[in-house]
Amino acid sequence: MAEGVEGRAGEGARGRADGGVKGAGRVFGIDLGTTYSAIAYIDETGRPTVCRNDTNSEITPSVVQFETPTNVVVGESAKQSAFIDADSVVSLIKRQMGENKEYEFHGKIYTPESISALILRRLAADAASYTDGPVEQVVITVPAYFGARQKEATNKAGLIAGLDVVGILPEPVAAAVHYDLTKGGADKTVLVYDLGGGTFDTTVIQVGASEITVICTDGDTNLGGADWDARLRDHLLERFVAQARPAESPEDDAEFLQEVANKAEEVKKQLSVQESRPVQLRFAGAAARIEVSRAEFETMTVDLLDRTIEIVRRTLTTLGERAPDATIDEVLLVGGSTRMPMVAARLTKEFGWDPRLHDPELAVARGAAIFALSRVVYTMQQEAKENAGSQADAERAAAQVVTDVARQYGLSEQTVKQLSSKKTRSVLPKAFGVKLLDLSNRDRYYIKHLAFANDPLPTGDRTFTAKTIHHAQTEVLIELYEQAGTVVSEELSANNPLSDGSGRITGIPPQPVGQLANIDIVMSIDEDGLLQLRATERSTGKHLVITVTIGLSAEQLGLAIDAVSTISVSS
Repeated sequence: MAEGVEGRAGEGARGRADGGVKGAGRVFGIDLGTTYSAIAYIDETGRPTVCRNDTNSEITPSVVQFETPTNVVVGESAKQSAFIDADSVVSLIKRQMGENKEYEFHGKIYTPESISALILRRLAADAASYTDGPVEQVVITVPAYFGARQKEATNKAGLIAGLDVVGILPEPVAAAVHYDLTKGGADKTVLVYDLGGGTFDTTVIQVGASEITVICTDGDTNLGGADWDARLRDHLLERFVAQARPAESPEDDAEFLQEVANKAEEVKKQLSVQESRPVQLRFAGAAARIEVSRAEFETMTVDLLDRTIEIVRRTLTTLGERAPDATIDEVLLVGGSTRMPMVAARLTKEFGWDPRLHDPELAVARGAAIFALSRVVYTMQQEAKENAGSQADAERAAAQVVTDVARQYGLSEQTVKQLSSKKTRSVLPKAFGVKLLDLSNRDRYYIKHLAFANDPLPTGDRTFTAKTIHHAQTEVLIELYEQAGTVVSEELSANNPLSDGSGRITGIPPQPVGQLANIDIVMSIDEDGLLQLRATERSTGKHLVITVTIGLSAEQLGLAIDAVSTISVSS
């Protein structure tokens, strides 16, 4: 289980001097969603249980309102102010994770990481109240198609929130972990169609007795249920203006826009179980009753669904390339937006599948909780073995950990043993490469990719030899980039530079006229998705090692932690 997660226990225990895991205290899984978030734990009966917030809901809107310099509101109240107090409210912040973006409220600067940290603090506070105990060790999930920058930003958000992040787990893998615990049985190849509030991805996963292996993944981090909501909101607003002809422009009234947005989301959900719904709107003395049918809603959003189908087709093409003999045994629908009947119907029409809903809103949080416990047990076993005097003592110590945890959580020892031993193997979501000059067109730089999306982790060494670009050149600058879009391209504009992903080799002896120096480059990415590049100038042996650390600098992280720690988070 623990070897293949996106994130490491040693780094997950950031903020503690020893970097170790405290033991099998209560650990939590967090689904940090674009529109809604949830937090779960393994309860005293051994079941993954979602914590309810102070409004008795299992999900919390991922919306932050900066009410005062020292207080923010997170959750439903903030969501209801999204239009009314638009200048102080942030929604869909997950779409900005990993981006170099800043927000200013009450004279203070906030990053996507620090805003996400406020959501995490609210979740942790609700969970602490629900379980009557502290929340410290957590696994946080991310979309399968999140790249290295976005994953590291999520990890930093956990740190800023004061949490001990013991892992960053792809959402479809979390859903597969939950599926595996609830269903079990024979080995299966499962396609997870994950349409959340703000992101979409498809992932093919092999679920086996000893391993959960990601074969391939694809997605779009800017496509989700919020886009369906926006279409319906705009439709209602347009129809209202056409029918009611109000004397004033409703688009200038924040309270009315908030009302329309609320009704759009409500009607979208109702149309999942009803064929049509009436919407009554009043503004500036004018009124209109607008009937919205499911068929009408599906027509106005068909292009959004088309985008998901295109991604599914790409995923299946990649599956055919990576595992030609694999067949899809089951299709799981994850994410609240998959409740829309159009989703299952379209998948059946296009591919002949019989997809089924798999606890769409909560499977990810529950799977993350299972994984969090299994990761901690694995780490405890490793520590127990290291402290044992002999091999026999080591085995007894590891077995005792299983016994203790099983007793604590009300699980069978066999279940705990399976959880701690099951491995999770992932793939790269995006390609990585090095910036090069096109010698046939010296005005053009491009990216030479060495590792590609859906390469299994770890990648092993990827090598190539570059050359200096000028005669008598005495130093080289090496820069690392990550694929930015959904399709790999060597064009510079289609890739993002990695923070701390550059360095220089100096002291290269000038070469004779007509000769260029050889630079041997080796790139490797470990099972945790952490990248290392080694570059060596062949004639001198001078070399450079780049280990990518992505996201906020140590100074920025410290400032963010200080800023967030002084803010009160309420609901």
